[in-house]
Amino acid sequence: MDALSLNIKGIKCDNSNCDYYDMEVPFEDYDNWLDKPCPKCGMNLLTQEDYNNIKMLICIKDFVNENIVYEDGGEEKVKLSVEMNGTGNMIFKEKV
Repeated sequence: MDALSLNIKGIKCDNSNCDYYDMEVPFEDYDNWLDKPCPKCGMNLLTQEDYNNIKMLICIKDFVNENIVYEDGGEEKVKLSVEMNGTGNMIFKEKV
C-alpha cells in the first residue's frame, strides 16, 4: 500500500473573471497545455511555475512511497486538493 497517491487531472483558467475549465485533461497531456492561451479569455492556462510544482509533488510522492512502510497494516486517509493560480504558489485544502 502506498502512503501517498495523487490524482492529477484537469485544466482551469486562473483568471478569476473566466470560467473555462476542462477536468478531463490527464496529467500526461499537460505538456500540450504549457503556456497555451485560454480559449475564452486568452490568459495562460498552465504556467511553467505550476507545471514545475506538479512535477515536484510527483517526486515527493515517489520519495515518500519508497521510504515509508506501514508496519501494522493500518491506514489513515486524508484527501487534499491543491489550488494553483499561475504564480507558483500552492494552497493545500483538506477535502471533507
